Amino acid sequence: MHNSGVRSAVRVIRLDEFKPRQAPQPPAPPVEELEPEWSSLPPVFWPDPIGSVRSRALFVPQEGETEQGEDDGIELASPTLSPASTVPAAAGGKIPRLPNGVVTSWPLRFQGSETEYARLWAINLLWTVLTLGLYWPWARVRTQRYLMRHTMVAGHVLDYHEPPTHLLPRYLMGLGLTLGVAGAWAGGSMLAGMLALSLALAVWPLFVFMSLTHRMAHISWAHRRLAFDASCEAVYRAMWRPLVGGAVVAWLLMASAILRHPGSWVAWGVAVSLWGLAMPAFVWTWYLFRQRHLRLGPMHLLWKASRAAVAMMFLRITVWAMLTTIFSLGVAAMVLAGVLVVRGRLAMSLQAELLFMAALAVCAAVQPYAQARLQNLVWNKSGNRYLRFRSKLSIADFVLLQCKHACLLVLTLGLYWPWAVVATRRMRAQSLTVWSRVDADVLKAHWPAHELAAPGKMAGSPVRL
Repeated sequence: MHNSGVRSAVRVIRLDEFKPRQAPQPPAPPVEELEPEWSSLPPVFWPDPIGSVRSRALFVPQEGETEQGEDDGIELASPTLSPASTVPAAAGGKIPRLPNGVVTSWPLRFQGSETEYARLWAINLLWTVLTLGLYWPWARVRTQRYLMRHTMVAGHVLDYHEPPTHLLPRYLMGLGLTLGVAGAWAGGSMLAGMLALSLALAVWPLFVFMSLTHRMAHISWAHRRLAFDASCEAVYRAMWRPLVGGAVVAWLLMASAILRHPGSWVAWGVAVSLWGLAMPAFVWTWYLFRQRHLRLGPMHLLWKASRAAVAMMFLRITVWAMLTTIFSLGVAAMVLAGVLVVRGRLAMSLQAELLFMAALAVCAAVQPYAQARLQNLVWNKSGNRYLRFRSKLSIADFVLLQCKHACLLVLTLGLYWPWAVVATRRMRAQSLTVWSRVDADVLKAHWPAHELAAPGKMAGSPVRL
């Protein structure tokens, strides 16, 4: 059975003869590097990394405000996990990032239908007319729910939970204030009209605070609520300069109309010029304040745009407005010349109509240009260590789209409005992309879900004020 003359070729190998092989370790980053670059992002200029030592010196909190957490956009408190979550929380309030510096993109997608929105718009319009405007809060909530529920980000749709009954008191307050100002001016007393206008400017930040707080508290992504955590006093501090400047300009205009002195008109012109020159600083202050108080669960956003960028945006808008005004007046002049050649005379009503149409054409071209510029500037400079936004809204395409919508609205007597809203929403939403260093499931784990109504600060209700 066994052949002793055959030697076995099998060799016994002992495990202690092998030396363990160490796993390759990635090179350690230098000490000075607080934030690695996003290699997969498009080459968009971004200032010093958010949360670095140098960036903290650039961001100075307003008077009476305190820093909330670190500058990286994360609360210091340990996050609260949802019961169904299995993703462990990071220590110290930090959210674990994707490995090896991976960055994922979450493009926004709008899946609304023009015909569905047109039916919704027709029903809302009918009920609003039948109730003499009282149905407007319900119409607005239904419209916002449709638009939100057809907008998808990272595989989850947005939602809108605002009860129409909570919107009704603010709507009645705003309607009463508007009718009061209009009635004061219609009464023939310029002083009463100016006093009513000054009162409206004084309470305008209150309406802005209630609107932002209430709206953000009722917008959700994957059953996670957004928030606006600023106080009413902070909103007043951020808005008082442009409002006071506007009130001064209005009162100087009234004084110039009453006195009819050349010096008063010079003073009014100087005030208007100074107010216009200061408008870029006003806009920069407001968006810096608004973006830093927008909260996405455990994170808050920061805005890194400079004053020079906002001033350049205003300069481009001004140049575009001048060019469109010159073009519109040139077209109106050619039309007037043709009518004068054919008829031999010009009616004053025709001149007024042409000037009105030229003004509408300028507005139809300038407003979308300003909207596109502002959207790209605001969201391209918004983000934190974990999330950043990119807006690639084509200015030329957006202006052409809005000009086409304006022409179709005039030709259809406003019936084209639902199709214009859906097309505009789709272009603006699908130009936005969220770049994330955090997986969506990890973000949801650190962002507790809220099934009940979010109270918020004062809940945007005038009763609690």
